[in-house]
Amino acid sequence: MLTILIADDEPLVRSSIRYTLQEISIKTSVVGEAENGEEALEFYRRLLPDVIIVDIKMPLMSGLEFIEEVRKIDHVTQFIVVSGYAEFEYARQAMRSGVNSYVLKPVKSSELEEALKKCILQLKDKYEEMLSESDKIIRYIEQNFSSPLTLEILAEKFNFSPKYISVLIKNKVGYSFTDYLTSLRIKRAVELITKTNQSVKSIAMSVGYDDPHYFDRIFKKKTGKTPSEFRENL
Repeated sequence: MLTILIADDEPLVRSSIRYTLQEISIKTSVVGEAENGEEALEFYRRLLPDVIIVDIKMPLMSGLEFIEEVRKIDHVTQFIVVSGYAEFEYARQAMRSGVNSYVLKPVKSSELEEALKKCILQLKDKYEEMLSESDKIIRYIEQNFSSPLTLEILAEKFNFSPKYISVLIKNKVGYSFTDYLTSLRIKRAVELITKTNQSVKSIAMSVGYDDPHYFDRIFKKKTGKTPSEFRENL
């Protein structure tokens, strides 16, 4: 089911779009409605919808500004611009910003359905691309987890925003970057404690922790024992 965020400052327009979505053959779920650009951005960050139906002119942050902010985070979410005839040039600008399509007010079910079909095709391509990038990122983390790693470092290396990197990792492995990185480090630490005579401090350094005391706390949080206690119970 396609998840939809509607962003328009007119309640009647939002209601009309929601009703129109119920008339078309494509299964959708409206996960949020925003009355201005700032609220829409907040909804987007929390909900990460597949498609955003957005008005060009909104208070606090225009539709174009909102689209630009989202595009700083990801290139997967699709946009359908809702525009009046007088705002046609704005719609053209939006198209140049990577918007999938636009429909004119009042929104007709046939035009909205056609726009959503375009979005679905784009999403399919984007998700395939995203899966490919996810594999590369996960492989890099697995090969470099003992080095200093942050979302910012990954973002710079793979040319995505930190937020987008975070979303890719969460979608791929099922939990956050921090949790995934920690699990890799602690798993390796357990192997070293079990199979070698390295000191706890040396093991901490080798799996990416400069502070042995912090390593102790993280290790105990994950295993229920400190590294020394874990070794004593082997």
